[in-house]
Amino acid sequence: MTDSSRTGVRSPTRRKGFALVTVMISVLILSYLAYAVLAADRGATAGMDAQMSAARLEAAADAGVVTAVHGLAAHDAAGRWPLDGRPHRLDVDGVEVVAVIEDERGKAPFNLLGEPELRRLFEGGGASGARLDRLVDGALDWRDNGGRLAGQSLTYASRGVRPRWGPIRSIDELAELDGMDEALLERLRPAVTLFFADGPFDPEAAHPLALAAMTAQGTDSPDAIARAREMAGQRTALAISPAASYFGRALTVRVTARDARGRVFKRAVVVELTRRLDTPYWIRAVD
Repeated sequence: MTDSSRTGVRSPTRRKGFALVTVMISVLILSYLAYAVLAADRGATAGMDAQMSAARLEAAADAGVVTAVHGLAAHDAAGRWPLDGRPHRLDVDGVEVVAVIEDERGKAPFNLLGEPELRRLFEGGGASGARLDRLVDGALDWRDNGGRLAGQSLTYASRGVRPRWGPIRSIDELAELDGMDEALLERLRPAVTLFFADGPFDPEAAHPLALAAMTAQGTDSPDAIARAREMAGQRTALAISPAASYFGRALTVRVTARDARGRVFKRAVVVELTRRLDTPYWIRAVD
């Protein structure tokens, strides 16, 4: 009998053991590759699902905008949407859509506000003390040439921010004001407008914060208090009559679309109704 350990010849048992290890390694490698492919497919599927959900939400929001414009332009006064700031709830293919109509004439015209109005506006939004002073000075300097005494030009320069030194073109510009934060900006957003060339301030459908800015009594004015109660549903809203014409009036359609998974898409469109059949409305701004 020959000793295989001495001759260097592997026994059949050893050869089988080596082959088994090789097969196991190959199986593990193939399993890992299969897992990697499946993981990549799942990632791609998840990404595609997210894109489709986002597109579905955006389409539902756009449908809400079109529905709102149709309601505002309805020939029948009984079916015309009023300008009362109340939410209109819609169902667009399983997506909950909430549309709110805001009258731009019922907002404070930011580019036309003087120091007293700006102070009441920011104070009504929650600012006080030194922060309130910085906001007022900063807003005036942002629109003016920066030559005001005790202004905020040096503060802007130290932050690397260059003021427009002219009328603001977007509400988002207010985020650059010294003392502004996201919470205050969101409170101001529905109360101020840049589209004010088509008529005077109208308190009937005004935002409470806009009323506070435009009246000497501020947030304590009876109109501001009453309007806040109306928007909170504590009393019947005194809206502009749906029988009145909205043509030539800048209106904001603010839409929120939410699906069953809780995902949200928001759209705000400033529209102006026309009397033209080919272009029944103009879009003046989109956010």
